[in-house]
Amino acid sequence: MKWLLFTILLGISLFPAFSLESPSSVILSAGQYEYIPLNVNTTEILSYSWNSTGSVAVMIMNQSQFQEFLDTTGNPYKGVAILNSSFSNQVLLTPGKYYLVLYAYLQQVTLQYTMRLSPAQVSYTLPPGYQENYRLNLTYPFHLHLYLVSNNSFSLQVTSGNVTYFSVGPSRDVPLTFVNRSLTLNPGNYSITVINPGSSILAIYSSVMYAPTYPNPLSLNRTDFPMGVASYGQFNRSGVPVPYVVRASSVIGFANISSILAYNQSAKELNVSPYSASLQLNVPLVVVNGKENQTYWVQNVVVFITNESTLCFQSSVLNVTNENATLTNVTIQGKGGVYPPFNNGVYYTYRTQSVEYRTPLSLLVSVNVSVLKKLGVRVGFDYKLIENGTVVNGSWKQFDSPLILDPSATQAYLYVNGYSYPPTLNFYDAELVFGGGGNGEVAYFQNLSASLALFYYNGSLHPFPSIYSFGADTAEGSSDLHVSLMNNLVSVSKGQQNPVFLTNQFNASIPTLRTVITPVHNQTNTITKTQTNTTTSTTSSTNTTKKVTPPSNSTQTSSTQTSGVPATKGTGLPPYLIPGVVVGVIVIAVAWILINRFRKPTLDI
Repeated sequence: MKWLLFTILLGISLFPAFSLESPSSVILSAGQYEYIPLNVNTTEILSYSWNSTGSVAVMIMNQSQFQEFLDTTGNPYKGVAILNSSFSNQVLLTPGKYYLVLYAYLQQVTLQYTMRLSPAQVSYTLPPGYQENYRLNLTYPFHLHLYLVSNNSFSLQVTSGNVTYFSVGPSRDVPLTFVNRSLTLNPGNYSITVINPGSSILAIYSSVMYAPTYPNPLSLNRTDFPMGVASYGQFNRSGVPVPYVVRASSVIGFANISSILAYNQSAKELNVSPYSASLQLNVPLVVVNGKENQTYWVQNVVVFITNESTLCFQSSVLNVTNENATLTNVTIQGKGGVYPPFNNGVYYTYRTQSVEYRTPLSLLVSVNVSVLKKLGVRVGFDYKLIENGTVVNGSWKQFDSPLILDPSATQAYLYVNGYSYPPTLNFYDAELVFGGGGNGEVAYFQNLSASLALFYYNGSLHPFPSIYSFGADTAEGSSDLHVSLMNNLVSVSKGQQNPVFLTNQFNASIPTLRTVITPVHNQTNTITKTQTNTTTSTTSSTNTTKKVTPPSNSTQTSSTQTSGVPATKGTGLPPYLIPGVVVGVIVIAVAWILINRFRKPTLDI
């Protein structure tokens, strides 16, 4: 070793003090070393790494250690010394002068290395033999992230009772000055212990963080949210998620809209009307087939052209089982068809013709699923009109019912799950939200006043118990909608966007014809109704909640009553006036037909 040290002293090269973010290369002969001086004015973390063609010693030394390295004829390994041909490390440097030494102690090597200094603060110091403890008592599964950097070796343990979940310390060739580790742990009591096993004081920068393993809707990084009501399958207990699962045959949304007007000048670039907006009922569908379960994103969308007071209904089914999942016109069949790629997949869609609407507009929309043995899964898209300017006696109408062809399917359910993430969606969530008219458009609302509620059916009808004010998986968004709770419903109006958690106790019920609530805030064209609005109605005996039977999976048509006029009985008219009345009725009927030839159809069908 004396000869070796003497040899390397003949081959010293000096580098100026600086950080090397990009790799630098150097060739060192056997016994040769090079060093880089580091002037540290504040506490900093030195991150450095290297890759060599042979064995090297990479050392971080302070001023006195470096002088000993130059003067000694004994052990040349000083400071934080790592003997390895390839490694990455970090070390905490308090103010002072240091040296990064690269030493080819066995053979000639070609060595690439990088280094970087970044500011840090000392979290605490540990005298020799002392330890620092963190204690966690968590009632839910969590991710634990440990990031610690020291100026010398330490040991670290994560334990629960007598069980050790993680333990690490220095070895003969590698001191431990840096830990960057993530663990996933079950609920319980945990102790995180940092130990100073050495003979000098340790300075340590420490970051110990934990977060629930459950999805967090509030962590979604998005600017323009679709706003309304959504369930993520999570109660929020003072910021702590408490998840649950809903499997349902139907998901139903209620909406009462007293005014709506949207305008986005740039919408034409997305091939949608500048005045378009949408109300979307969206939810994941899981199909169990004994092989690879399939997940679909199904959408029952009301598309508005708000300046013309027209709307249409649109169904959509997207296979989101994985990034490569697709649909074809062979694997799904309905009134619509499969179209080109959308979000890394291929989607099925169908759109009805446009019809006129009037406000206040109240309706129910639903998605319902059932398994057809040895065929596949039927997906029903339905709506029911409650109010269209005036109260109407609407019935459930199914505008599309595509069949997903999967003969092996044994179960199918609409799925909300607060425990886990789906493969390609953000969350397993159900949403009834306002957004743009299509193609990812963001709607800017000139006016909106609406009340919403969201339900599921699995033998009986239930409101989703915990709700948020925004959707996470709907592509379309909005920029200026504010959501709040009002009269046991979710109120949506023009205002400052607020993507927040709303309540753990959502107890809405579907209003009957005489208890439809028409919002009156932030609207310019409120229509006051004395018989249908609970705020003005004087007939309180009719304000009762009725059980609503969800739509079936077969197409339903409403029966229309026709009234005939007998020629001689029950008319209340003298017999000689009847021919004239008949002629008059015919004239009026012809005139009505001619007038309405040039009018758009309405929802009163």
